[in-house]
Amino acid sequence: MEEFFPEILDAEFTAHMEGDLDHVEDGKEDWVDVIGEFYKSFEKRLEVAEEEMKEIEIKDEPSDEICEKCGSQMVYKMGRFGKFLACSGFPECRNTKPIVKATGVTCPKCKSGQVVERRSKKGRMFYGCDKYPECDFVSWDKPVPKACPDCGGMMVEKRVRGQTEWHCTACTHQEEAAELEEAFD
Repeated sequence: MEEFFPEILDAEFTAHMEGDLDHVEDGKEDWVDVIGEFYKSFEKRLEVAEEEMKEIEIKDEPSDEICEKCGSQMVYKMGRFGKFLACSGFPECRNTKPIVKATGVTCPKCKSGQVVERRSKKGRMFYGCDKYPECDFVSWDKPVPKACPDCGGMMVEKRVRGQTEWHCTACTHQEEAAELEEAFD
């Protein structure tokens, strides 16, 4: 960023742009003119950056994981859907794994897996069992590591009218998350 877009990282430029955007908000300037003026210089720099950045190679980042297929160290790579783990023995070994973020919640369906964050092909966050495909549990709502006090079911986080609430997936129990998070921490 510093090499190709130094003006964007400049505090004076940022302050000037914020002032222009405040004028747009106040109705003193037209947003099309403000963005158009910004884009004139940005477009030129973007073209240069795209051409010169083709030569930049992102180095693999070592991980602590070992490939279960060949015993080589796994490395973090960047793909079109974000980071993933790949065997450093490529091309001989083509083992890859997604990077999963655990939620600390046991799968409510199979009771042996852990619920982890996943991304759909369109980039939307969802939650599923790490034992997939053996267990097909999925949820669009984020599970929280607290069982329902009424039925013991899984609680999930939901945004309702700007507030975060926890709702049970098995019964009608719900709680405000702010109070519970303090007590739960």
